[in-house]
Amino acid sequence: MARSLFTLETAREILLGERPGLVTSLDRLLGLGILAAGPVGLATGQPWLLAVWGWVDQKNELMARLAEAVTAGRRRLGAESGRRQRHEVLAATHTVLVVAAFLDALQRIGGEAYRSVEFPESELDALVMTQMSTDAQSMVECVARMDVPMPWDGGGFQANLDSGIRAYYQVLAQQILAVFDNFAPWVEKFGSYTGPRPLNGQIVELALDRYRAEYVALVAEVPEFAIWSSLGEHHATHRALSRLEALVASLAPAPQADVARERLARLNRDVLNRPILDLQEITRVSEVRAPTVAEGYLEPRFRWAVMTRASRPAHEGWWSHQQAGTDLAGFLATHFTSPQAAVSPLIVLGHPGAGKSLFTKVCAARLSATAAFMAVRIALRDAPEPSAGVYQHIEDVLRESTHGRIAWRELGESGDDVIRVVLIDGLDELMQATGATESRYLRAVTDFQRTELATGGPVAVVVTSRTVVADLAAIPDGCMVVKLEEFDDDQIGTWAERWNDANAGRVQAGSLLSIDAVRLREYGPLARQPLLLALLAIILTERDLPSHERSADLYRTLLDDFIRRELDRPDRFSDRLSDDERYEVELWKLGIVAFGMLNRSQQYLHEDSLTEDLRALPARHEPAAAPQRREISRQMDPASRLIGRFFFVHTDEAAAGAGGRSYEFLHATFADYLVAFHTRQLLREAAGARKYRSSSQPWDDDLLFALISHIAIGASGSLTLEFFAQLATADSDVASVLEHLAVVAHHRWGPGRHHDYDPSGRTPVQRVAAYSANIVVLRLAIAQEPVPIARLCPPGADVQSWWPSQVRLWDAVLTRPEMMSLLTSTCIVDDAGPALIRGRHDTAFYEDLREYLALDREAAFRVAAGRALQWDPRDTGDYHLRIEPAYAAAVHSLTRALRTGVGGEEALRRFREVDDPTASLHLLRIAVMAQCVAELDYPFVAAVLDDAIRARVPVPQTDLGLIYGIHPQVREYFGKVNRDLSEPPAQPDTRR
Repeated sequence: MARSLFTLETAREILLGERPGLVTSLDRLLGLGILAAGPVGLATGQPWLLAVWGWVDQKNELMARLAEAVTAGRRRLGAESGRRQRHEVLAATHTVLVVAAFLDALQRIGGEAYRSVEFPESELDALVMTQMSTDAQSMVECVARMDVPMPWDGGGFQANLDSGIRAYYQVLAQQILAVFDNFAPWVEKFGSYTGPRPLNGQIVELALDRYRAEYVALVAEVPEFAIWSSLGEHHATHRALSRLEALVASLAPAPQADVARERLARLNRDVLNRPILDLQEITRVSEVRAPTVAEGYLEPRFRWAVMTRASRPAHEGWWSHQQAGTDLAGFLATHFTSPQAAVSPLIVLGHPGAGKSLFTKVCAARLSATAAFMAVRIALRDAPEPSAGVYQHIEDVLRESTHGRIAWRELGESGDDVIRVVLIDGLDELMQATGATESRYLRAVTDFQRTELATGGPVAVVVTSRTVVADLAAIPDGCMVVKLEEFDDDQIGTWAERWNDANAGRVQAGSLLSIDAVRLREYGPLARQPLLLALLAIILTERDLPSHERSADLYRTLLDDFIRRELDRPDRFSDRLSDDERYEVELWKLGIVAFGMLNRSQQYLHEDSLTEDLRALPARHEPAAAPQRREISRQMDPASRLIGRFFFVHTDEAAAGAGGRSYEFLHATFADYLVAFHTRQLLREAAGARKYRSSSQPWDDDLLFALISHIAIGASGSLTLEFFAQLATADSDVASVLEHLAVVAHHRWGPGRHHDYDPSGRTPVQRVAAYSANIVVLRLAIAQEPVPIARLCPPGADVQSWWPSQVRLWDAVLTRPEMMSLLTSTCIVDDAGPALIRGRHDTAFYEDLREYLALDREAAFRVAAGRALQWDPRDTGDYHLRIEPAYAAAVHSLTRALRTGVGGEEALRRFREVDDPTASLHLLRIAVMAQCVAELDYPFVAAVLDDAIRARVPVPQTDLGLIYGIHPQVREYFGKVNRDLSEPPAQPDTRR
């Protein structure tokens, strides 16, 4: 097992390792050397008492040795040293300082009693078999091997002192005073440890004061200690994390010149001078200017938490209870200077448009301004081999981004005077590209950090991801997790001021409009995401824009505006088309790109793939008899012109062997909207064809099938279904055609006319399953009331037979994430026959939800109940078999499991159907009912209680109390009967 940097046992090796005599002396005094003896100390008990002898008889020498260790740490931190050594010395110096402060407080409060504590060696053998030897062992192990809390981003100096150090001192006091209670002078003055005494608190408070004083003295000498002490203080708004640069600027002197590091720093710093949004192409038809990153990037608010097994980082409700922060620069400076940063990665989460990628760029730029750090940014979307390891990703992307001029090995060998920081952007994209249902990538990152620390020095790693996939990312316990928050009203105002500053000259000249923060706030959530806010500002700077209640309307406005900008430019390939036709052509091409990304489970599309898709799918407003239009050059040119100007970013992958460019939307939500828009359009066309065709005019859904039969929509957490609901909720024709397609989808015998379009390579059965699942999900997305399942089944089919087979098909061939997205978003109501409605199961178990959706309530109940009786609610991860589970644990977990979709009343009804239930089953049934009572009506509650009363099973008062709160009428009858049952039976009169 790797040693911890935060224990006294490790600290004395780091600080006094070059002076073995001092190490031996300190080991003797503290008893640390005894730990190496292992079973010897346990077997005899005598070595532990020798350790106590060092504490009580050699107390002055002990304090002197600890003071020497702190002095050694201060001296080494003040000298020039490699970052690896500094990283260790920081942790060691702080650890010894904390322990020394406690022992100093112990001596000061103990006074003469502490100085009088001693025992002659002649009495050692008599004490071996007493409790004292056991107490001594516990004390030495606690002092030597218990981690000493250290300031980090999870708590700066004050927070660490209030919670971490205080708790540590409380444990030390308990362990040490238990040993000191064996000495008469100590007991005479302070009394027995077992009795009431304020001594512990007095020692802890004085120790905290001594620690605070010593820490403040170090602040003036060690810049890292100063940074940690500033976390949590209020600071004025800074531009683009500039305070991060200021905080870390004093950490190290200028290093010797190194070509690779200088090149990397220049590359990172260059981003600050670029516009926050690339408007180069738009400026040909507009005078709008975006501020530079240095001027325009606004530090987001954030929330943070330390990952545990109970954490739920993908859920907004969980985040609302986590700690909030406003000083992101100070938070990051504390993290990067803490030894903890080299042990586990910092995870940064955010919704689409929250600015995660730009955050990594700005962070790399600011860290590159100081000689103490060397930052490397890795965009996982650029990794040529997604399934490769962390080290290979870093090597590949670094080589590509620097045109082969820099390698990771060079950076590691260029000097040990810096902390290397790797900023990995887009874990969600990597998971999507590899098709992983659960990623172990973060554990691989931790292993990478451990290897680098052992062989090349500390490496801090930051990993970004979409919030929605955080639960699948397998974030290791102990990792710091940060979620970037939306802009608040004040931040929108600040952002608008900086945008106006960048366009001040043109506003003054009257060619542009000044944007107003109050006006921006009218767009609600849409103005709180940095990217969408920038797109709004572009339009509002040129003209007024009516506010929209629906985000789909805004996306349509943005697309309309920017596509029509492109149409103002001459295009010799579409001169024969009207402006509206040209608009439809360009919008359709963008849609083809969006579907290509969706169906390949990627957030980018390679040029070759786009070429294949354009060839395989029909063009809009192009005569079929124009063979030259099928040529690659003619097919690609219009798309390339549109793609290259605003909505996409080019990535040159030629050197990586990919053979051309890849295209990525400016933001992934544009692809979500385009998929929703074109799906709605195709469904409307299908509805029109069915409605107005004659009997001799067949219609088909071949194009729709080609586009949405490759992957379950919504499985990747996209906004497509939300957009579709906004676009088509009131469209009865779309609802009707979706129900018709759900019925006939299984009659397809092939891919149809567009068989050349095959981006996923899935089998015919998989495609039919994905298509039918998408049809159902789309129908539910626009449903304003439950949709009877009978409408989704063939006429005359037995719903109880046909629908379960449909669900079994999906379960058999869809991937786990696809099926899970379907299960957790579909609810069943059963008022007049089973019906479906779109909803959300906050707590979801795959197996019972699957049976529930398949209308097999009994199987769903069996699975849920079986899990509940085997699952200890304290275990938030793995299941553990409990042959005789604790009663409370069974009730708690059974209640939770049954609420995943089966429903309280239905679950309890299954309990009631058991023949001749035992008293234990009656009690379990009542306990679960008490937990779910708010969901149950009085007749059902009364029936369950009647069952117990008839079986002469007393109802626990705790459960009755919960039931009374919802159904007070229970009290009058059941309260009295229950008391009668609870009374012991009368003893027979034996006097007769």
